[in-house]
Amino acid sequence: MTKHEVHVENLGFPEGPVVLPDGSIAFVDLLHAKIRIYRDGVCRTLCTLPGGPNGMRLGPDGALWICNNGGISPEAAKAIHWSDPPINGRLQRVTLDGAWTDFAVDLPGETPNRPNDLIFTAEGDIIFTDPQNWEVLSEPRTASGYNGGQLLLARPDGVVTRLAGMTGFPNGLTFHPDGSLLVGISKEHRIVRFPWLGDAVGPPEEWCRFDDAFAPDGMIFDGDRLFVTGSNGDRVAELDPVARITAMMDLGTGSTPTNCCVQDRRLWVTLGLPGQLITIDI
Repeated sequence: MTKHEVHVENLGFPEGPVVLPDGSIAFVDLLHAKIRIYRDGVCRTLCTLPGGPNGMRLGPDGALWICNNGGISPEAAKAIHWSDPPINGRLQRVTLDGAWTDFAVDLPGETPNRPNDLIFTAEGDIIFTDPQNWEVLSEPRTASGYNGGQLLLARPDGVVTRLAGMTGFPNGLTFHPDGSLLVGISKEHRIVRFPWLGDAVGPPEEWCRFDDAFAPDGMIFDGDRLFVTGSNGDRVAELDPVARITAMMDLGTGSTPTNCCVQDRRLWVTLGLPGQLITIDI
């Protein structure tokens, strides 16, 4: 098992870690619908949101931007918790004083919308994944009704358009150093690359394929290294810019690493089902 340090425990399916300007780490507590901030051994709650806050990024405006999936969270292997009441998925904006607002509520495609993860373009637009009705995948008898997912673009005015239809649970995403867009497809155990055209995408191609036990989740480039969490697979993969896997960090059975961020020489990782925030020296 890869050596790591546990900083916070007893969380409810953490996701979306983000390094804040003051060195704190903000992250989502999906099961409890909270945004939390950790620094120097202290973890505090920034705010509670309706629905289910999922992926999160720090925006160019200094606020936290949230993919809210509408109110579902894994609470055990193949068990889903529903918020009361559920809402349709949306994007939200949270300032660092804890005030929040809905940003984009009317999303295209078949409902329910379940925004999962997001990134900002150089122009300030938001690209985000919507795996849609992924809750049906927890039951073999309902899995055939899965909608497949989509890749969406939100403008600064909150208008959302569809960039591409997808299959197999589109999840984490990031820009490659060459300017193309990488998107993980969890159920297909691979990452695809889209040419990024400024406000549209070109045809995708497979960029990397993992073993069938590794489901790519959140990801981030740090220099020339791409770190990809495998929530199903209990590992974090490190890849180089030409898609070669250079390291595989095993975090133990049931660890479900969901997402990551880099601060100096430390990789911060959220572990979903164990409810932990950890670091790995890199």
